[in-house]
Order: sequence, then structure tokens, then C-alpha cells
Amino acid sequence: MIRVKNISEIKWPWEMVWGEFVDEIIVQIKEALPPDHELKRHDIYPGIKWSKRPVFLVDDDTTGEYLLVDFENWRRWKKTKYRVPSITKFNDQTEVAAIIKRDHARECAMYNSNKRMK
Repeated sequence: MIRVKNISEIKWPWEMVWGEFVDEIIVQIKEALPPDHELKRHDIYPGIKWSKRPVFLVDDDTTGEYLLVDFENWRRWKKTKYRVPSITKFNDQTEVAAIIKRDHARECAMYNSNKRMK
């Protein structure tokens, strides 16, 4: 699973995936992939999600890679008729932590000091 202890902090709009929903999300991710997609055969763990959006930070236990699986942005897969959620690979947890930090700053900038949208 994404080793949260190595990520300095999970900040809004990101949040931990509740344990009871992990298996359901794994099925959702794998069902969105074509039959011969390599990720279907991997052990994956969606540990972090964007609050109220279908975007997940996933640990690929098979390869050791960290992935961003975005169900809001779909892409054509290998010049086939299949469309898959956008999948971005990260080099390490430092990049994952940077995404969390960047998104937190971006979301906070949308609100004034009274916690109302600008």
C-alpha cells in the first residue's frame, strides 16, 4: 500500500481511502481496463483519493510504481477502441507528496480567510 508514513502529510483535497472500500475500488479500476492491459494482472492498492472526485493515488505492489488513476480523464489505449482512465506513473513517493502539496495549495488559494470561495 502507499506508505503514508513516508509522505509528510496527506492534505485536503486528498484523503485516505477507507479500508472497507479498497476492494471495491480495485475492482472498479481493473474493470475499466481492456482485457490485455498489464495492470489487470498487478496487485494494486488505492490508498489515497481526491475528495469527492474519482481520482486515486495507487501503489502498484507488483512493480513498486506509484500511479495516479484519474476517472475524470479518459484516454484511448494503444490505438485501440478501448478508452481507459488516465494513468500517470510517478518515480517515487517524493513526487506523490509534491502532487498532494501542490493540489492543497491550489485548493486553499480558491478560498478567502473566511473560508468562502473567492
